[in-house]
Amino acid sequence: MTVKRASDGGLQPQRTSLSWSRTIFVLLINVLVVIRVGYSNQNAAVLYAGITLAVLTFIFYIVYVYRTAGFEFEGELTTKSAIWVKRLLSAILCIAALLIFLSSLTNLIQNYLL
Repeated sequence: MTVKRASDGGLQPQRTSLSWSRTIFVLLINVLVVIRVGYSNQNAAVLYAGITLAVLTFIFYIVYVYRTAGFEFEGELTTKSAIWVKRLLSAILCIAALLIFLSSLTNLIQNYLL
């Protein structure tokens, strides 16, 4: 059972929507960098991971559009599903950053140390 939250007469729903759109945009940029690094270094694992992350980014975009379209002013924003989506977004951003770092590090080792 959800408890009715205090109403906000300001622009809270619009700010929330804008923050989600910025997060999805940053995620998309990171995923495109992962795909580019995987393609330019001819690293199939990083390339396939980037494509997988792109599919997940598209799914999160669909969730964002669905949630924005059906935004409830009376419902609770901090649900278990919302928390899990935020955790998954954080994990994807971390994975993207690690893939870029590891691919760049292996490229550096191959080109300069060997």
